[in-house]
Amino acid sequence: MIRFKTMSKPATAKQKGKLLENWVQDEIIKRGLDDRAKRDGASGAGNGEKRDVATSMMVLDRTSGIECKNHKVPHIKDWWTQTQKLEVLGYEPILIYKLFGEGLEASKAVIYTSTLLDLIASQPEYYESKESGIPQKDKWLVKKAVDILKQLLKVLEKY
Repeated sequence: MIRFKTMSKPATAKQKGKLLENWVQDEIIKRGLDDRAKRDGASGAGNGEKRDVATSMMVLDRTSGIECKNHKVPHIKDWWTQTQKLEVLGYEPILIYKLFGEGLEASKAVIYTSTLLDLIASQPEYYESKESGIPQKDKWLVKKAVDILKQLLKVLEKY
């Protein structure tokens, strides 16, 4: 009797993981962030590389440590705990996940809030507006001052 090996759920889960990992790898390459990015064939298993996508892409002077999850039900706290282990290895931890029924383009990323704010603050246009030369971080203060001066001008026009 010949028995055919059927595909079990773990193989399907592994294929789903590969799908997302390959997509992330391709997006990193497509955007010119690292033309040698590649999916780790072992997906973090064993004693070697622990990242799902091996890349030299830098985030705030640290190499990215990317963990990918493609599931039906979100378990973000557990996934993030796993992703944080990459930080111990010297990587900037990034969790990328996709939920069942969503396209790859709808994948989400989880990073530390401080990392997000530092990334935004490190953009050149944050520091200086091309039109005015006023640093972006000071624009709100200038706007407040202008509004107060307009109010003061209205008061002074009465006299």
